Amino acid sequence: MTTVKKQGTIEAPVAVVGRGGTLTAGLLRKLLPGPVVELTPCQAALYEGNCRAVVVENFDHPARQTLSGCAAARWELSKRSCVTVVGLDDPEGRRFAGAMPGMVYAYSDGKSQADLTAKNVRLKGERLEFEALTRGELMRVRVPAGERPRLYDHLAALAGALALGVPLTDAVARLSG
Repeated sequence: MTTVKKQGTIEAPVAVVGRGGTLTAGLLRKLLPGPVVELTPCQAALYEGNCRAVVVENFDHPARQTLSGCAAARWELSKRSCVTVVGLDDPEGRRFAGAMPGMVYAYSDGKSQADLTAKNVRLKGERLEFEALTRGELMRVRVPAGERPRLYDHLAALAGALALGVPLTDAVARLSG
């Protein structure tokens, strides 16, 4: 378990659960103080520590209308977390968010029921741009597009930061910088 001592206390990490090696964890490291760990669903099932937040990147789709094995592993880890951050644009993500007994912070590309919604998404030159809409704020986000524009990585990282109390203005400034 990765931990950091912060004024005599041990700070729990933020866990990014997905296939690993994605942009989300790196972005979260820019947005949040303290450790961020990347876990595959199998690693999440074996993880023994608590987390400040669990950021769910993606799902493997089940054959039936139940939670997949990947979602079940995330579910177990989420029980030891203050908040679970999940995307609503995937059917498995919606099922997962609806079934979670704890606090869920949801993000989406366009779904107004999410806590964070991307609106007016576009590629402009070498930049990915979108409006980040929360329950009470709206801000324009401009980030490098990279080889493959990664809207969901940016949304997941931004949602993770917001769920942990980072103000939208600060998160957007760090994300854009």
